[in-house]
Amino acid sequence: MDPPREDTLETIAKIRNGYVSVKMITGDHLNIAKELARQIELGTNIFSNQSLWPASAARDDLILTADGFAQVMPKDKHEVVAVLQKMGYVVGMTGDGVNDAPALAKAQIGIAVEGATDAAQAAADIVLTLPGLSPIFTAIQESRRIFKRLKSYVKIGRASCR
Repeated sequence: MDPPREDTLETIAKIRNGYVSVKMITGDHLNIAKELARQIELGTNIFSNQSLWPASAARDDLILTADGFAQVMPKDKHEVVAVLQKMGYVVGMTGDGVNDAPALAKAQIGIAVEGATDAAQAAADIVLTLPGLSPIFTAIQESRRIFKRLKSYVKIGRASCR
């Protein structure tokens, strides 16, 4: 396993400092996922895909509080996204493979990373063309600026209609 890119460590810290929760959902073995999560300071509260089934209220709470899940299959990724959405969260998902396509399509913000398969790119809303995750943080910042401007505009527009 290659050491994590400094970009990943910094980007995850910035995203979390921006009040966005980050979870790892990977097909990698549980021990590999925990070690990578430790290296990027994500948290090692990571469970195997067996914890995702059967569906229950306790399982849904685990999905919310866990740092991630390992050894997952495409249906597991899709289920995590669906459960978080049912809880009222806006879910963003990154991926690069055919196995990520269902969850990328289900998420409100599907992000295909640089070098992703055609299937992942087709399922995603955003396709990164450079390596690393830092463009995600930039997109969060910019979208918040845009939302703030739109909200301000709507308030001004309402006031002028009275």
